[in-house]
Amino acid sequence: MNIPADVLVQCSQVGTLVLGSLGVWVAMLNQRRQLNAQMFITISGRFQELLRLFPTEAWLANRNSSQPVPPRSQEITDCTLYCLQLIMDVYHLRQGRYISNRLWYAWEREIKHLLEGRIFRREWEWLEVEFSHHEQFLNYINELMKPNRMTSAGPPTRRSASAPCDPLTGGF
Repeated sequence: MNIPADVLVQCSQVGTLVLGSLGVWVAMLNQRRQLNAQMFITISGRFQELLRLFPTEAWLANRNSSQPVPPRSQEITDCTLYCLQLIMDVYHLRQGRYISNRLWYAWEREIKHLLEGRIFRREWEWLEVEFSHHEQFLNYINELMKPNRMTSAGPPTRRSASAPCDPLTGGF
């Protein structure tokens, strides 16, 4: 069986195009994964900085009902505001589709866990007005703060709803 030379050349050209396209697709996939990893590292670093600023007694009392709730203070309000601003930044990255679903679902679980706490609920009453120009974000936060709501992150995790956030794990 003889295959004409021009058919072989055309087949090899198509094969080259397919392999080249596959290479570009793999490179783009790897770049997206690297960008998501970089975002995770950067945002986790920002969150760690916020944890250092947050008063320890307030952070521990946020989710642990056995801890006394510290009185309102400017320091707690400021730290809560910084956390909410970071959450808003992550929310906007998600809205722009810069964050993968897997990464977003992991962060959203932690965001919900954080916002369900007593300190954040108390401070949100005062800070909500600071975000009044971002109606979608306001709705999102208010929806997350509703009790017994399933997040878009899927089924409930094994983590206990009454367990305090562990500052050693980096939270978010």
